[in-house]
Amino acid sequence: MSQRANSIAAGLGLYVVLVMAFYALHRLAFELAGGPPIWYWLGWPMFDAAKAVVPGVAVGWLCRAGALRSGAIVGGVGGLIEVLTFDVLNVMPLAESPGRMTVEIVVAALTSAFTNAAGAAAGAFLHDAKQ
Repeated sequence: MSQRANSIAAGLGLYVVLVMAFYALHRLAFELAGGPPIWYWLGWPMFDAAKAVVPGVAVGWLCRAGALRSGAIVGGVGGLIEVLTFDVLNVMPLAESPGRMTVEIVVAALTSAFTNAAGAAAGAFLHDAKQ
């Protein structure tokens, strides 16, 4: 595989790990306290921001050529995986509301593509600035 493909695979792997860690934190918060405790609401924006940018930064750091496009690919595919993972893990039938599911997928893919592309640009810049 090429360097770009390897960096995209690494970014997607990191995205999935962050999504699953967020899901585990979500389950832990709601099962331990019976509802969302204050630490969950304070930590959620930071974790969500990390999930939105860190995979893109990793892609940009690993593959500076085409970093913006690679970050957008990681974000788009990662957003799709995130929506499907959360809905499947929360036992929501995929056919229950196809219109809502379609909107969720499109919005998640577009916003994740945008933020991870920005993260990839930052990662490429940081890598070049280091040298």
